[in-house]
Amino acid sequence: MATTLDLKSLEKKAFRSMHQDGLLDINMGGTVASFAVLEYHQASEAFPLMQFSLFLAGLLASTIIFWVGKMFITVPRLGQVKFGPQRQRRARTLMMVLSGIVLLQVLIFIGTTVLWHNPQWAAKIGFGQATGDLGRLTVAIVGALFVGPSLTLVAFFTDFLRGYYIAFIISLGVFSLIWFDNPIYMIAAGLIVIIPGVILFIRFLRQYPLPPVAVTHD
Repeated sequence: MATTLDLKSLEKKAFRSMHQDGLLDINMGGTVASFAVLEYHQASEAFPLMQFSLFLAGLLASTIIFWVGKMFITVPRLGQVKFGPQRQRRARTLMMVLSGIVLLQVLIFIGTTVLWHNPQWAAKIGFGQATGDLGRLTVAIVGALFVGPSLTLVAFFTDFLRGYYIAFIISLGVFSLIWFDNPIYMIAAGLIVIIPGVILFIRFLRQYPLPPVAVTHD
C-alpha cells in the first residue's frame, strides 16, 4: 500500500515538473491576448480580414511556441515521461469534456459579442432585454463564469497549481472586457499570465542546462 502511494506521489511530482518551464503560461496568455484582437471593432472595423488574420496568427504563434518549446527545450532537459493508464485515462476524459466546453464557450462568446455590438439584431431575437448597467453586468458575469470553471477544471486534472491563479486572472479579464467594453483588459490579463511564464522559462533554462554530449573515442 505504501509503495502504491509512493508511486502515485512520484507520478504526481513528475507530472507537475512538466509545468516548470512556463510554456503553458505563455501559451494561455498568448491565446487570451489573441482573442482581445477580435474586440478592437471600433479601430479596425474596416479591416475584418486583417483583424481575424492577426487573431489566428496570435493563436498559431502561441501554439507553436508551446509545442516547439516542449519538444526541443523541455524534453531534452527533463526527458520524456510516460504516465500510467489511470493518468492517461484522466487526460483523455478531460480533453473530451473540455473540447465540448471550449467549443460551446467560443460560440456563446462570439455570439454574445456580436449581439452586444449589434443591438438591433439582439432586439429581433429578444436577446438582452435587461438594459443599461444591469444588462452589461449580467453578460460580464456570464462570460467570466464560462471561462473560470473550465480553466479551474484543467488546473485540477493536470495538477497545474498556477492554473487556479491563471483562471482567476483570465476570468477577471473577460469580466472587465465586457463591463468596460475595452479589450485592453484582456490584453493586460494575457500579459499578467505571459510575463511570469517568461520568467519561469528563463529560470528553467538556468536550472536545467542541457546534459553534456557523450564523447566517444575510437
